[in-house]
Amino acid sequence: MIDDPRIPPAADAPEARNREQDDEGAQAQSVAEAARRETRLEDSAKKPSAGASDDVQDLVDHMRQMERSGRIDMDAYRGERSDDDEEDELGPGGVDDDEPRGAP
Repeated sequence: MIDDPRIPPAADAPEARNREQDDEGAQAQSVAEAARRETRLEDSAKKPSAGASDDVQDLVDHMRQMERSGRIDMDAYRGERSDDDEEDELGPGGVDDDEPRGAP
């Protein structure tokens, strides 16, 4: 007799059951669905920080400004050597080695 897939078997073998999939709430699709329903971080009320003054640009605002302008701020890398193939990747302040790196 051919097994009918519409009729569940009476008892599955223990190794045929994946216990990790029993918890539907922890599955990726359930977690993603819950995340889509939550409010976005931009919509939440933010408490002002005690240490920073208003004239200091917020990190998130700075990142969004870089995304909008299409120019990435590379000031954090000033003075560091550039291991990239691009010439002058770090601008005029970037340090380039005169000698090749690696084993002699």
